[in-house]
Amino acid sequence: MTKQDGSAEGAIRTAAVALADAIAKGREAGLAVAWPANPEGLRRIAISETGPAKVTLTVQAPDLDPGLAAKAGAAAQKAADRVIEKA
Repeated sequence: MTKQDGSAEGAIRTAAVALADAIAKGREAGLAVAWPANPEGLRRIAISETGPAKVTLTVQAPDLDPGLAAKAGAAAQKAADRVIEKA
């Protein structure tokens, strides 16, 4: 299909930019967006709340001094949180 005039193309490009911006803001807010397979699917786009990912680590070392176990657990949790932030 050939382009009839610039207004149809401009409308599509403007809507595409607005949709991309809205999806980016939604993802920043913790939403997951499942992209449709074709333009007709846009009216039924899947959006869900994912919430931020959280990993909780526990150190279980019965033979280890409780203070050292707590420090090891805190260090491991901090490392896990950094990995999630970068993901």
